[in-house]
Amino acid sequence: MNRRTFTVAGTAALVSSFPSMSLSQLSAGDTPGYQVAETSVDGIAEIHGGMAAPGMPVSSRTLFQVASCSKTVTGLAVLTLVRDGHLVLDRPANQYLQRWQLPGPRGDRATIAELLSHIAGTTIQGFEGYGPDDDIPDLLDLLAGRPPANSGAVRARRRWLQRFDYSGGGTTVLQCLIEDIIGFSFGQYVAAEVLGPIGAHRTTFDLVPRRAFAHGALPDGQPLPGGYRRHPESAAAGLWATATDLVKILQAILLSLNGARGAILPVPLAQRMITPMAPHSGLGILVKPGEAIWHDGRNEGFDSAMAAELDTGRFRAAVSNQNGTNNQVLALQV
Repeated sequence: MNRRTFTVAGTAALVSSFPSMSLSQLSAGDTPGYQVAETSVDGIAEIHGGMAAPGMPVSSRTLFQVASCSKTVTGLAVLTLVRDGHLVLDRPANQYLQRWQLPGPRGDRATIAELLSHIAGTTIQGFEGYGPDDDIPDLLDLLAGRPPANSGAVRARRRWLQRFDYSGGGTTVLQCLIEDIIGFSFGQYVAAEVLGPIGAHRTTFDLVPRRAFAHGALPDGQPLPGGYRRHPESAAAGLWATATDLVKILQAILLSLNGARGAILPVPLAQRMITPMAPHSGLGILVKPGEAIWHDGRNEGFDSAMAAELDTGRFRAAVSNQNGTNNQVLALQV
């Protein structure tokens, strides 16, 4: 599945254009679940509708798989380790990896910053996930491409200059690196150091959330078999979140850029995060310098997008549980 579902121009325009379709313009037969959130004078405004699963309407608290928007949270997690002196962004990841080493012609040279910005030359664009009856591979099997993994081995290939080559595999390397440094699970670390401090308490990297969550559907409206896919490649694709929490994730970056009280990153690291290392590619976030930051995502059954204007501080995020419906959801007026 192609997870690059929104264009650079289109996604960056999520904030600046604020399309004007109202909820009343959706037909009664529209059943995909959705949430849309954006900043307002009173904080974060949110609308929601549709069905999370048969017999269960979407609420403001329903969790959706947000796929590659996970990578922005991973970027924040890596930068908290830099903040605390555990990592140096421009050193090779293999210097920190303990259980596994990144192989390939560039394996020993691929830096943490290159992995975050998709210029390390690593393989594996995206992941299919695992159904309810599938065996779940551990992280080392995923990286090595060993059964029961359904994806290939992650390697660092030769590259042409600093070419952008989108790689969920490279982000999964960072999941392993974080666990090697901290000595416990990636999801626990992110909850404690990123999601908790920014107030996104419902958001989780659990394979199956403990709170109410949506079931996905394919573009033709057919339910995704089993309702959802499990994603042990958490750092790249495994986050469950609400649209409101996606807004909080972007707000955490802007608060850090502004040196606000309680910001999770110092200003220089926040600035580094939104400085492109390749066209439009910062550290876990896509960037139009001086104008906007954003990310989008697609897993089987779920679409998501989030964006912020840097000059005005306006934010907008949307999630839906049917592939191919997010453009319609993004057109809703909060």
